Amino acid sequence: ELIRDVNNGSKLLGTVAQKDYTIDLPKTSDVFTIGTVAEILKILEMPDGSTSVIIQGKRRYRIADFVTETPYFKAKVEPLNDVLPENDNEFNAIVGSLKDLSIKIAQFSANVPPEATFAVKNIENSTFLINFICSNTDISVEDKQKLLEIESLKDRGIQAISFLVKEVQMLELKHEVQSKVKTDIDKQQREFMLNQQMKTIQDELGGNPVEQEIAELKKKAKAKKAKY
Repeated sequence: ELIRDVNNGSKLLGTVAQKDYTIDLPKTSDVFTIGTVAEILKILEMPDGSTSVIIQGKRRYRIADFVTETPYFKAKVEPLNDVLPENDNEFNAIVGSLKDLSIKIAQFSANVPPEATFAVKNIENSTFLINFICSNTDISVEDKQKLLEIESLKDRGIQAISFLVKEVQMLELKHEVQSKVKTDIDKQQREFMLNQQMKTIQDELGGNPVEQEIAELKKKAKAKKAKY
């Protein structure tokens, strides 16, 4: 009902995260007070009867007071501005680090589509880049909420770097373990194939020399025993 009403009007709505996502019918106390103003870009009616909505975040806001909960939440809100530093070399370095870390994560992770890497490389607006990375980073909702609530873009970027560094370290560790396991398996496979090849060659040449020698010794021992 909210989507229909908004789509027929301004196409703008307020989005907030739930404190506990398992609650199907949250009350006003079950949602965070800082969220994102979003614009409806497209509504998709799915074959199973459900509806998917594509939205784009515009700016942060704070809920000042809830007006009503029916038929959906309505609230008085205050717009929040991102504090952007001017001519700050450290901030530029932070933005560059975020780009590098995001691209590295995309290279390690099979779940990240190539389009994401292309998008990160080509985003020139620092504000949009930081918010894009923060919203698409594979971290908990609680951590994303912490990032959303930071007013300073510089501080938000620094906090995002700390999350991304942990993610990169974890992905590198997983990659290292997987490579080691694969190397061990490859070594076993090579040894098995070499043994099989040696066995085939020996069979073609008249059998394994060691086995032949053992068989000859058994034959001599049996003949010796027969004499006694």
